[in-house]
Amino acid sequence: MTDTPTSRMKTQRSSAPVAKQVRLNLVYIDLWAAVRVSALVAASISISVFLVVLLSWVLLSSVGVIGAVEGVVGDVLGEGGGSILALLSFEQVAVLGAVGALINMVALTVLGSLSAILYNVIARVTGGLTVGFTNQ
Repeated sequence: MTDTPTSRMKTQRSSAPVAKQVRLNLVYIDLWAAVRVSALVAASISISVFLVVLLSWVLLSSVGVIGAVEGVVGDVLGEGGGSILALLSFEQVAVLGAVGALINMVALTVLGSLSAILYNVIARVTGGLTVGFTNQ
């Protein structure tokens, strides 16, 4: 008996694995894993927000908007506007941006952990989220 190309293709097709589908329920999210992931996401968002604040100040300063705002505040408030104008310095904007980024990071980390706790409570009542997987 000779081995023809069609008989080889038939044997190769029959030995190919069949895709198996599995359905699983996600009934629990580990709290510390959720805290770690939310902290990393919050850190990246906080760094991005801080950089956007600094770059916005540099852009507005180079265009002349900061100087125009200082002129308007000086005209409206007179000599009493010095404390408000001090907030427009680069150092003050950088400090306020860093404080805002830190508050943002803590808040997003806490929200991530609270959402994991909330999901775990809801999953106990409803049975969790059904997820389908396919092995290919």
